[in-house]
Amino acid sequence: MQPTVEKPRKKRSRFSEPETLGDDTSASISHGEVTKKPKIDPAALAKAAAAAISKQLPKHIGAPITIHDKEKAREAAEKEARIEKILKSTREQISQVQNLWTGFDKKSFMPAPLLLDDQGRHIDASGNVIASTVAPNVTLKANISVADAQKEPVPKAVNPYLSFRTIDKDDRMDSLDPRLKTKKRETRGAKNFNFVKQGTFVKQGEQMRAKEAKKMLAGFSSGRNPNAYIKETVADVPDATAVPPSVSDKDGVNPVLFDVEDVPMKPDAPVPEVEWWDIVFLPKDKQDLVDKHGFAKTIIGRGTHGGTVDYLVDLRLKHAGTSHLIEHPARIKSARKEQIVTLPIMLTKAERKRIRRTTRSERLKETQDKIALGLLPPPEPKVKLANMMRVLQDQAVADPSAVERKVRAQVAQRELNHEMRNLARKLTPEERREKTLNKLKKDTAGDICVAVFKVPTLEHPQHKFKVDVNAQQLQLTGAVLTVTDNAAINLVVVEGGPKSIKAYVKLMCRRIDWSLTPSNEDGD
Repeated sequence: MQPTVEKPRKKRSRFSEPETLGDDTSASISHGEVTKKPKIDPAALAKAAAAAISKQLPKHIGAPITIHDKEKAREAAEKEARIEKILKSTREQISQVQNLWTGFDKKSFMPAPLLLDDQGRHIDASGNVIASTVAPNVTLKANISVADAQKEPVPKAVNPYLSFRTIDKDDRMDSLDPRLKTKKRETRGAKNFNFVKQGTFVKQGEQMRAKEAKKMLAGFSSGRNPNAYIKETVADVPDATAVPPSVSDKDGVNPVLFDVEDVPMKPDAPVPEVEWWDIVFLPKDKQDLVDKHGFAKTIIGRGTHGGTVDYLVDLRLKHAGTSHLIEHPARIKSARKEQIVTLPIMLTKAERKRIRRTTRSERLKETQDKIALGLLPPPEPKVKLANMMRVLQDQAVADPSAVERKVRAQVAQRELNHEMRNLARKLTPEERREKTLNKLKKDTAGDICVAVFKVPTLEHPQHKFKVDVNAQQLQLTGAVLTVTDNAAINLVVVEGGPKSIKAYVKLMCRRIDWSLTPSNEDGD
C-alpha cells in the first residue's frame, strides 16, 4: 500500500471564488497519486478581482444618461481601442524578435578568413589578388580647398568667333575702388600666412617670357617697351605655353621661338650737370657753363671749360633775379586775444544741492579743526526756548526767569548777526553801478552790432531825453540825423554789444510813444 502525500494548503484569495475539487482530483487523492500544481494566469486573476469589485459597488439605477456621459464613454472607448492597438503591435514585434532569435545561426555570421600571399597581399579563396581602393580621409574644409587647388584647372571652351570679346586677366580692370570698405570675409584670405610652393615664381617667369616671345613673333607691341620687335606681317603663332620646355631641336633652341631676334638695348639718357629749374639760382659765371637744358657747354675757340657746378656751394636764392620781387606781408596782430572759451556746465538741481552741502560740510570741518587746535574759541551752546531745560538743567531749575531772559537775548543776537552778514554781502549803489557798467563793457568787447531807427519826429523833449540818456547808460555810441526841410525824416544810428542793442530796440519800438507831440501836452 502506497503512503498518501498531503497536498500543501493554499491560502484563500479574497477576490477569487472558492476552489472546488472535482471528481478526478478526489479520485487521484484517494488512490494516493500526487497531482501537479495548476498554472495560474495573473491577468485572469486581475480580471476576476475587477469583476468582484464591480459587483460589490452600488449601481445608480434610474439616473438619466446625458450627452456629456455619452461623450466621455466614446472617448474612453477610443482610448481603450488605441491602447489595445498599441499592445497588439508591441506583441507582434516581440514575437518577430523572438522568432529571429530562435532561428539564429551563429555560423552564418562568422567573418571570412583573411588570406594573404607571400608578398602580404589580400587574396580570395581562388588565389586572386583583391584590389582595394583606399579613399582619402579628407574631413577638414581647409584640406578640401587644398585638394581642389592642386587639381589641374579644366580649360573652358571658347568660341573662336567670339574670342575677340574675351579679356585677359592682366588687362581686366577692377570695377571697385580698393579704398572702399569691404567685408571681412573678402579680405580674410589675403591676410593669412601662406607658404609659396616651390617653382611658383619660376613658372610665372616662364609664362611671362613665353608671352613676350609670342607678342614679338606676332608683331604686336605696346609702344612702351624699347626692346619690342615689330614685324611687317602677322604670323599664326601657336601657344608658346603649350610646348614643354623639354621639347627642343638638335641645336637646343625651342622651335616655337626660332624667329626671335636680339634687339640692342636703348642707351640711357645722359645726366645733365644741373637741372634746368635750378639754373636761375646759379651765379652768372656758372650759368655760362651750361645750356638751357643743364648740359655743359663747349665754348668755340677755347675748348671745353674746366669749371664745374657744385649744388651745395653755387645754388643760392639771392642769385635769382625775381627773388626780391616776392613780398610776404607781415602778420597783423589780432585786435583781441585768442582765448579758449570754456562753456559752463549746466548742473541739475540735485547736483547744485549736493555741491552746496559738500561745501558747507567742508567749511564746518575746517572751523572744527581750528577750534581743536586752539586757533578759535569754542562757540557758546546754541540755546533756544525749546531746548533750554535740556541744555541748562541746574541753572534753569534754580532761576528760570533769568535763564529765559538770557536765552531770548542770545536768540536776538543771533538774528542781528544774521542780518548784519546779509548787509555786509549786499552791494552798495556805487558797486552795483560799477558791476552793471563792467557787464556792458564786457558785452561791447565782443561782437559789435549796429541798429538804425527811422522816427517820425524828435521835437518832444521827452523823446530826446530818452534817446540820449538810454544810449549813454547802455554804453552805446552813434548819432542822430535830422532833416530841417522835412521834419518827418529822422534817423537814429547806434552801435554796441548785442545785449545793449537788444535793450535799446525794446526802448525805441515799445516803450516810447511816438504819437505824443508838444502841442498835445500843452493843451492838457
